[in-house]
Amino acid sequence: MTTTADQGEIVSSFDVEAVVGPVFSVDREARVIRGLAVPWDVIGVKGGRKWTFANGTVRPYGQTLSSVKLWGLHDKTEAVGVLFEAIGTNEGLEVAFKIARGPKGDHALTMAEDGVWDGLSIGPHETARFAVKDGVYHAVDVPIQEISLTPAPVFGGARVRSVAFDVQERNSMTTTAPEATPAEAEATAEAPTFDVAPIAQAIADGFALIHPQAETRESVSATEGLTVEEPSPYRFDGTAAAHSFVEDLRDAQQGNAEARQRIEQFTADLETFAVSTANVSSLNPTQNRPDLYVPNLTFQRPLWDLVSTGVVEDKTPFTVPKFSSASGLVGAHTEGVEPTPGAFAATSQTITPAPKSGKIEIVREVWDQGGSPQADQIIWAEMLNGWYESLEAMIATLLAAVPTAELNLASAVDAALVDALTGYFAGLQFVRGGNRFTAFAADGNLFPALVGAKDSAGRHLLPVVGPSNAQGTTGGGFDRVNLGNQDIRAAWALGTGNDKKSYNFVPTSVWAWASTPKRFTFEYQVKSIDMAIWGYGASAVLRDSDVKPIDYTTADV
Repeated sequence: MTTTADQGEIVSSFDVEAVVGPVFSVDREARVIRGLAVPWDVIGVKGGRKWTFANGTVRPYGQTLSSVKLWGLHDKTEAVGVLFEAIGTNEGLEVAFKIARGPKGDHALTMAEDGVWDGLSIGPHETARFAVKDGVYHAVDVPIQEISLTPAPVFGGARVRSVAFDVQERNSMTTTAPEATPAEAEATAEAPTFDVAPIAQAIADGFALIHPQAETRESVSATEGLTVEEPSPYRFDGTAAAHSFVEDLRDAQQGNAEARQRIEQFTADLETFAVSTANVSSLNPTQNRPDLYVPNLTFQRPLWDLVSTGVVEDKTPFTVPKFSSASGLVGAHTEGVEPTPGAFAATSQTITPAPKSGKIEIVREVWDQGGSPQADQIIWAEMLNGWYESLEAMIATLLAAVPTAELNLASAVDAALVDALTGYFAGLQFVRGGNRFTAFAADGNLFPALVGAKDSAGRHLLPVVGPSNAQGTTGGGFDRVNLGNQDIRAAWALGTGNDKKSYNFVPTSVWAWASTPKRFTFEYQVKSIDMAIWGYGASAVLRDSDVKPIDYTTADV
């Protein structure tokens, strides 16, 4: 049995209490709310009915995650966020929303952060399907069209295992059983008592041996590969049998002795089933789990984070005016004497953006199949990774071309390495105007040497935690080292090898520009569809002297 909208069973929302800790979190700065949208295999009761969800039965309604919005209190006028991450874990469906800017988004962040709206409630689409077994509504396919923040989950309790479902009716439709006529009531009262529950359980247990999911289904697969002592009165493979199992159950309840005898004999025969994984392998095929698709990791962009950035929309060159030289602008004044005019000169630098593009051909059969997640979404995500990688490579190439004299650390290790960099940083204070070199990107040679630097007693000079008489610290994620107040960031795009260098620079003197990548889909032929990416990028060092290459190795190759 399935429960759908056309049968009058409208499920508008299921509330689950968000837990404190890693499952439910609010990141105000990033404007992200994370939480457990629905747990797996937990039964919740609402409106006299029991509901439960299993992994793989819940999915976003629409072709993209962003089609699912975060509402406040199931009010579409209070939409405040967009779904960008949905992961089915062993515990349940974990989701993450990007919260919109503005008063409504700020309000939602505040209410969630302060623990007022600390529940999440899924809003299924009207096409959601459930199968009923033993009075429990088991989710079969539940597309979600919205998830809401709510202050009052139905059940409280500890963490996610105390879960509540808030079931609301979308309209006044209800499912009720028709009242029995007096004749039907009399017939029911006079019918002999026949408890079918033990028989039904025995049948379910027998078929559970045939297929692991048999107990949650309303249909029974073919009995291929079974051995019985005598022909069964019933068949479950679509072929007509001597008797109907459903009709015999009904007749047995109404006192038919022959039907009852066949049911009881069939139940006893279940014990003679000889079933093994070998002879029912065709009933248990290998399952494809697209909901567990493992995507490529999102690329980190340390160089882009360190430099100054801007936006370009086409390849039109643009000019950046900049200081060239000045002298005699200020001096001691002699009474009655006009100051000698000083000198000032400016120059400019022309930046020419360059296009970036890519294309992939997807055969139409794959495009039509789509999948979950959609094939084009998977491929587009990889194109974006390629886009971000190209921007990091663009900045790395730009820094490598700077002709400024390098600082060679001669492969120093431990205290000698830390002392060399400390002396270098101290000397920057006496550059005209003071130290403005606040950005430091380290390559794969220098960074590991700094993380591993130790003193004569074997203590790390840049420890992760609990520094004691040390020069600095290493970040807990091992992505940066702090020497004094100088943040040294690991930059994967700088590479590893004798020809690679690290760079200390003034952020306002190193620029990178990029456009938002555009996606194009071309259907100009029958056999396939082309999906393309297009955009522009540019980079420039506006003052070479503000970039200091640092070579860790003794010699370049």
